[in-house]
Amino acid sequence: MTTATPTGYATASYRERVLRDTAAIRLPDLDSRVDGEPLFRSASPEGLLTLTVRGAQLPPAYLDDIYRFRLAQYLKRGWLNEGLAAAADLAAEPYDAHALQDQHTLVVEEDTWRLRGYGTLARTRSPERALLGDDAHRPFVVERDYGLRLADELGPATPADRVWEGKRLMRDYAMDRSQAAVSVPWWVYRGWAEGCLQALAVDGAAIVGDGKPNGAVLQLAMLGFRTRTLDVPALPADPTDLFAPMWDQQQRSYPFILTHGDALRPTMDHLDAILASGETGSVAARLSAFQEARKEART
Repeated sequence: MTTATPTGYATASYRERVLRDTAAIRLPDLDSRVDGEPLFRSASPEGLLTLTVRGAQLPPAYLDDIYRFRLAQYLKRGWLNEGLAAAADLAAEPYDAHALQDQHTLVVEEDTWRLRGYGTLARTRSPERALLGDDAHRPFVVERDYGLRLADELGPATPADRVWEGKRLMRDYAMDRSQAAVSVPWWVYRGWAEGCLQALAVDGAAIVGDGKPNGAVLQLAMLGFRTRTLDVPALPADPTDLFAPMWDQQQRSYPFILTHGDALRPTMDHLDAILASGETGSVAARLSAFQEARKEART
């Protein structure tokens, strides 16, 4: 028996419903609803609150809203197979208990509690104490999408739970042009990078992911990461993959590996100062100038 993929009106109706239901996702009193201390917390002059927490620290309803936000943002960007999503009547991106151990960076408006930015560091899905070279290791998404073996890059004896995967760094696609909109992606990076710093403090740890050279890879370098990219093309997208349309872009992405956090803290301190200043203008330009000044001072 086969299931037809909805087309035309059915798909359009699904899209309209999802975007309507997720148009203004709010996480009321988020600051006080977090269980325990967040990994990162900061408030901005524009009225944005940034928190990085483990999924288990959030109320279940808030975690569900996060995955509704993720689904809607990919739907808006055209990075989701709408037919497959409509056939499954998805209201949220599918997730499981592993999300409780993943790190989630949330940027919300303090006056409305509306979710405006998001990023995640995902833990391994491998069994406890599995090594990257073990048959029991469950590949990270970047391994699956590019046909990679991280065991070849990081060593087969590397514990899988010392590797984290960066994903889904995004700003609310519907956010109006403003200084807050300019700063949201950098607040996402700031909270996300704090999680990276803590992860990379463990011997043999690594952050993996993928991105475009003039996008995420460039921004990671601005933040002070020592980014090693791998010149490996993505495998052909599986048409049954919910996110297959994401690969239909003009510029290709490259896998990256981050293994050192020692150069990161000075840039984080400078980024804190930029974001706390409330000054208008390009955050990227000021970070680039800071990195150039540091480079000149070392030569």
